[in-house]
Amino acid sequence: MDRKPHKFDPARAEQLERPERQEFLPNEQVLDLLELSGRETVVDYGAGSGVLTIPLAQRLRGGVVHAVEESTQMMQHLRKRIEGTDLGNVRLHLIQDNQVPLESGVADRVLAVNLLHETVGETVLEEMRRLLAPEGFVLVVDWRADVEREFGPPREVAMTPQKGWQTLKTAGFSATSVEGDFPYHFVMIARAATD
Repeated sequence: MDRKPHKFDPARAEQLERPERQEFLPNEQVLDLLELSGRETVVDYGAGSGVLTIPLAQRLRGGVVHAVEESTQMMQHLRKRIEGTDLGNVRLHLIQDNQVPLESGVADRVLAVNLLHETVGETVLEEMRRLLAPEGFVLVVDWRADVEREFGPPREVAMTPQKGWQTLKTAGFSATSVEGDFPYHFVMIARAATD
């Protein structure tokens, strides 16, 4: 699959695991926003190298994490990271043609971190909505275009919170902003809109 210029380059996967990332986007604070009891089924959409997949699976000892990724390179990296662990609750799925090989309504939660800005012009949000159980929600955490920063995607590729909200609404979600202590990211909870 050819990588689009606005997509994260799998050759830079080590950047996802740098300790500095925890200073501005701590895994534990992101996962706290999922409001988990430990028995849910969560889709980690665009799981990448598993930076969130692994601590998420550790929280879901009675649940399941479906780590979905479109890059075979990132999927291989994630597979290596979980081999030899006791994380028997992680399932890996390769996205093909913007479709996840899972049944509709399987997910209590969908985790989408640093992904929304990469989905423009694709059907990813519709696929997330398909995967959600009726009472489920998508947690969207993405780079802000309206703040100065030295890392992340270019500001012209990132979104403002308002643009993120509109993008989710257009895709059939009802989105609510959530306060988070993330200097470079906005956070939204998105539920399938009921007309």
